Amino acid sequence: MNVTVRLIDWLRALPAFVEQTLARFRPNRSRLARETDVGHLRTMAAGFAATFNAGDLDGLMRFYGDTYVDVNLRQPVQSFEERRAYFSRVLQRGVRIDVHPDEILIDGAMALVRGRIAVRTVSGEDGPSVSELRYLEVARKGADGSWKAIWGMDGPIQDA
Repeated sequence: MNVTVRLIDWLRALPAFVEQTLARFRPNRSRLARETDVGHLRTMAAGFAATFNAGDLDGLMRFYGDTYVDVNLRQPVQSFEERRAYFSRVLQRGVRIDVHPDEILIDGAMALVRGRIAVRTVSGEDGPSVSELRYLEVARKGADGSWKAIWGMDGPIQDA
């Protein structure tokens, strides 16, 4: 067999070889992408708590897109500006929070984040207090790779 024939045979086999090689790495790539997204969402939760506790309204709003649905509110659909006004009022209450995401489920560009929020009051009639809420957030991944909260609800823990 001459070199030209061997080269042609090799070139014909190359696409199948490349596809087989890539197939071996795809599960790892998707697992790595998922782990990266989970890391981003955990960082988002920590960043939310840090900016909330610092009273940083602009920093807080970076976690939200154009609209947000807060299921707990009488008028749940909020524009960015309405959400900003809402947090401006909430930040004046002087509470501090710790956010603990317990479970993160991702399907493509959508994620469910379920967890706990410890709400601490600095002072009150009976002194400082801590209460715990459960929360569920829906987040969407943008074209730039960033995650934004788009729906959410929280509430007190209840005994069955």
